[in-house]
Amino acid sequence: MTKVEQDNARAITGLEALTELLESGVATFAPASEDQRPFLVGWGLLAALHGQASAVVLLHRKGFGHEAAPNRRLMIEYMAQLQWLARDGEEAVDSLNKAFQHTQEKLRKAIDQGNTFSYDAEVAASADAVAAAVITPNTANQYANTSKLLNSLATKGLLEVWLSETQLSHSGLTTAQAFRDDSSEVVRLLARPEYGKASDPSERSPLMACLLLHLGMQAFNDLMAGQPWTADLDRIGREAGLVDDESPLDS
Repeated sequence: MTKVEQDNARAITGLEALTELLESGVATFAPASEDQRPFLVGWGLLAALHGQASAVVLLHRKGFGHEAAPNRRLMIEYMAQLQWLARDGEEAVDSLNKAFQHTQEKLRKAIDQGNTFSYDAEVAASADAVAAAVITPNTANQYANTSKLLNSLATKGLLEVWLSETQLSHSGLTTAQAFRDDSSEVVRLLARPEYGKASDPSERSPLMACLLLHLGMQAFNDLMAGQPWTADLDRIGREAGLVDDESPLDS
């Protein structure tokens, strides 16, 4: 077994332990502050993060690590927003609400101009309520921009990895060129991607999934009364090989 395979095996065991911890005592979770919004939004993001981690491992096992780039990218975004909630609390929620208001406005405009889809009365009323809400601007609004948010967090390498996964997640040359080999005079067309001298971005998918879920759970732990996961997260991090001077994102 190679070093990468060993790391991924430990990470999958770590993911199983994180899943068990996540699912234990869900009904007993309680927010750390009177304003429950960071806790409630954080739980939704964490549950979504866990689902993406499961999808990444499944795709990796089936040989579709390349196709899991959008999942890995989304995991970074969920985890970053969890860290943002743990850091900025109410201001982060207000900023997320402001961003939601903006995207809903764009959706409503597209539907109204497109003449293909339409809102039913209940959905239209909800959309109108979102549009009419008054949300006071705050300094955290800048972090609705993912690049700025990632740059503001202490975890090393997030922005670089996110940008790399973004290139693989969107239609363009980065993805297209992985399916051909033009290193010789005769160009070979490939059914599965090859990366030449570049490292395979999907090679450590399970390790990346475990690391991001662990970081997300650490952030949500800060949003819970009493931080009940602290000891378990420390133990799982050590056993999964996540506790080191160098982040696995830099590997």
